[in-house]
Amino acid sequence: MWMSGLLFVLLGMDFSFQTNPSSSENLALRGQAVQSSLYSNWVAARAIDTSPSTCSCTEVYTSNPWWRLDLLDSYYISRVIITNRRDCCPERLDGAEIHIGNSLENNGNNNSRCAVLYGVAAGQSVSVSCDNMKGRYVNVIIPGRNKILTICEVEVYLPDWKKTFVMMTFLSSVNMTDPAVSNMILNRLKTALTSKGLSNFTLTWTKLPQKVKPEIKLDDDDGKYVYTTQQK
Repeated sequence: MWMSGLLFVLLGMDFSFQTNPSSSENLALRGQAVQSSLYSNWVAARAIDTSPSTCSCTEVYTSNPWWRLDLLDSYYISRVIITNRRDCCPERLDGAEIHIGNSLENNGNNNSRCAVLYGVAAGQSVSVSCDNMKGRYVNVIIPGRNKILTICEVEVYLPDWKKTFVMMTFLSSVNMTDPAVSNMILNRLKTALTSKGLSNFTLTWTKLPQKVKPEIKLDDDDGKYVYTTQQK
């Protein structure tokens, strides 16, 4: 049994979901750096200036020296790359801990730990996986007394998310081919995804909503009506 003439309009929809910025972008370049103390003019920002020949450095022989990067937003972080100084004493970086999170408690050093560094040679870079930890702040701290923290470059990267295409079908009496309505749909989807904890993504139409012919078929097995659609 087929029924037609419903007041509802069914539309199909494709939209793309992709993280923004891209996974190839070094997020550290968007951020702001500070550190626990300062040696000479080796300011914290030198560790994010893309030049491994300039470095940040804390005062000599202090307790628990730290360096912190504020990404200005919370991201899922895939990996962090640290570059050691090239001129001398690379062992000073041994025991340095990388922490990631959204808290500024204890200057951000109480956030979850991603990794501990050992054996990074002079002038070399080490890439550590942080398993998509989420946070706004990336801290590097060396626990203990009489420590010096020197960092020549910090890079932060997102996971390599893939673009996702989703097709959805709506049952509605509203004309979703209207641009104002289609934009409203994207805004509501974004709000719903954000409420579930997702962030840093972009929703775009790959194909605007299309009308399809709605029909209902009676399921002979249980006597229930089942919606079916047919593209115009």
